[in-house]
Amino acid sequence: GDFATIKEEGHLKKILFFFRNITVELTQEYILNTALQRTKIYPWNYDINRSEFTLDNRYFEHLGISAGENNTLTMEEYVNMIHPDDRQAMADAFIVQLSGMETFDKSVPFRLHRGDGTWEWFEGQSTYIANISGHPYRLVGICMSIQEYKDIENTLIEARKKAEESDRLKMAFLANMSHEIRTPLNAIVGFSDLLAESDDREERFGYLKIVQENNELLLQLISDILDLSKIEAGTFKFINDRVNVYQLCNEIVRSYSIKIKNHQVKLIFDEQSPVYYITSDKNRVIQVLSNFINNALKFTSQGTITLGYELLPNHELKLYVCDTGQGIAEEKQKVIFDRFVKLNTFVQGTGLGLSICKSLVKQMGGQIGVNSK
Repeated sequence: GDFATIKEEGHLKKILFFFRNITVELTQEYILNTALQRTKIYPWNYDINRSEFTLDNRYFEHLGISAGENNTLTMEEYVNMIHPDDRQAMADAFIVQLSGMETFDKSVPFRLHRGDGTWEWFEGQSTYIANISGHPYRLVGICMSIQEYKDIENTLIEARKKAEESDRLKMAFLANMSHEIRTPLNAIVGFSDLLAESDDREERFGYLKIVQENNELLLQLISDILDLSKIEAGTFKFINDRVNVYQLCNEIVRSYSIKIKNHQVKLIFDEQSPVYYITSDKNRVIQVLSNFINNALKFTSQGTITLGYELLPNHELKLYVCDTGQGIAEEKQKVIFDRFVKLNTFVQGTGLGLSICKSLVKQMGGQIGVNSK
């Protein structure tokens, strides 16, 4: 309400009272304040003459920074909070608003530096208030935190990338698998036909040897694919027990003694090694070490292959197979644990062995790696 006085010849003649129902305004203000309190939307205004932002107190609380005097920040202070990559977009929007020619009605996404050192995504919208001559003297606007939506967006992008990569790997796997199966099958079928037609004993023996080699290759490929499928499906069974590592290495070396009898390479194990025990699946550990030894035998023509282990400073046990073979180029060391990777296509193998080893070791809570020259 308000009132005014009317005088005649210096004397009070009338008092006029004016009343206006402001229930609607108060209701709307209450609703707006309630809505703002329950959301991450923060109003602000910018005094152009004083170059000063006045922000909602909740804005400071949300960002975890101390509020300036009267909840104000200078333009310089506010700009320093904006991520360097987002400052230009904000500056462009301000230039349009300060010109007083048009309203910048687009929302501007930007990152602000929080008090805990992290960046948070916001979206800002603003308009200007002009004086009688039409020049802006104040900007008013809102900032809304959109970090939650950015997180969802990033999660969806990552999920899409993983799905696309999974699809690509699946196609590559099927293409490689069909090729790897076809190769030994062609040899088995072809040489089986020649075997049936040949009467020469020595020739038949040669064909038979090729068929047997390809049978073993095909069986190993099927076995590897089944192992890989079980590991990925989470159905591969691990039976953990107390394992004597010294005894395990001795067993492996003894099992290879017949295989490498006529080989120029020696497989050695330091029998003076200390006795250590680990809790693991003995058969899976043997599978991994045997795969390493088989690979070493393929690429080592002379010298030694050493099976051993050592205790690391962090009390983990490192098992290793070291050979005097031809070595692996540095750029190829990164891919040898990938599927169907064969550094020499003329050497028998599926290119799945090390990939299976990597999966087994990971499932057992260990780490796998290679050092070579």
